[in-house]
Amino acid sequence: MDKTKHHQIDLALEFALTSSAYRAAGQKTLKLNGLDGITKEQFSILILLTLKDGLYQTQIANILGKDRPNITRMIDVLEGKGYIRREKDDNNRRILKVYLTDKGHEKAEMAKPIRDKFSEVQYRGLTDEEIATLIKLLRKVRNNFKEEYNLDI
Repeated sequence: MDKTKHHQIDLALEFALTSSAYRAAGQKTLKLNGLDGITKEQFSILILLTLKDGLYQTQIANILGKDRPNITRMIDVLEGKGYIRREKDDNNRRILKVYLTDKGHEKAEMAKPIRDKFSEVQYRGLTDEEIATLIKLLRKVRNNFKEEYNLDI
């Protein structure tokens, strides 16, 4: 397909560059707001758990696009800081679910104004219609990968 060949490199490059900018800006934002004792990736776990508490470690890894050993290390650090706790699943005692502690909820809540400012920056110059279109298109691309490669994200 001609359209695929023409846009393939541009799309991959834009995904990579946007992802890098997003991570770097997130880490800088945390540091500028006194939250430099936690990495953006660790903070992403806390935010994810505010949206859906009690996720499996593998779900967290899949959603954040990280490998399981990396997620396990981050969860170990967060647990050591008292932000999360792990509990065995009632249905399968070999599987651990991850939950926010009260301290973790407090840390995530401290960041709400920071997240709001970050969102304001990321959407700057875009209309509501463009934002909706961007989200719709990214979901389509993600769903293409999920269907083709049977991904659980």
